[in-house]
Amino acid sequence: MSGGAAPELVFFDTNVLVYAHDASEPRKRDIARGLILGALGNDTLRTSTQALSEYFSVVTGKGEQRMSARGASWLLDQLPAEAVVTPGLDVVRAAAARCAGGGLSIWDALIVEAARTSGSAVLLSEDARLRLAVDPRADRLRVVDPFLAQ
Repeated sequence: MSGGAAPELVFFDTNVLVYAHDASEPRKRDIARGLILGALGNDTLRTSTQALSEYFSVVTGKGEQRMSARGASWLLDQLPAEAVVTPGLDVVRAAAARCAGGGLSIWDALIVEAARTSGSAVLLSEDARLRLAVDPRADRLRVVDPFLAQ
């Protein structure tokens, strides 16, 4: 029996998932891929149906970096059901309340609430609004931009 603490769950926002396929941003692509593969490998990756739907729409949509639906489905096929939060009414209510506090759209608030619901300690996102809107003490969630220079 090991005495070490369990690894922290990490919630992936859409932008981090999308960067894993962005050839125009090789540094961000490599960081995102490493984080995704690492979290898949140690079963700490968490995300939501919203983030996955947005990811799929972006990477299969218009533009130079467009992927086939089959290619974009690779990530979806890797995720066990417990890695994906499907927000229910309670999560939507919490997101709406967070919106009432100002600063976030319903979509951003849903990402935060899904991350909290998943039990994640970290929300990976380059969205500065999320970093400003989340109080790590009250929300028990840190928002980290994985692309900021360390």
